[in-house]
Amino acid sequence: MTNAIVDARAERVLTVDLKGVRSKKALLEALASGLKLPKHFGHNWDALDDCINDDPWGKAGSTTVVLLNTAKADERLGVHWSTLLEIFEESAASWAKFGRTLRIVLA
Repeated sequence: MTNAIVDARAERVLTVDLKGVRSKKALLEALASGLKLPKHFGHNWDALDDCINDDPWGKAGSTTVVLLNTAKADERLGVHWSTLLEIFEESAASWAKFGRTLRIVLA
């Protein structure tokens, strides 16, 4: 039973609720709030990438992001959902190069 249990007690766990989110603007607002992004977050994809990777926010050793209410998110958000997942995937790979862990859980 490999990877059946993840011990998240020693890491930062953040939750983003996507219930009712149907636009890029609403998605970025939900991310800003749930991820506790800095006040200077510019509410665009480049700013999200910068915050996750360059900002002190992204310097944590291990972070799990739980995205809630993701059922049919691809239908509700279209290309914005794909863009978000791409940013998270690239960020997780980047974090791994520095011995840090970024996990994204879709729920």
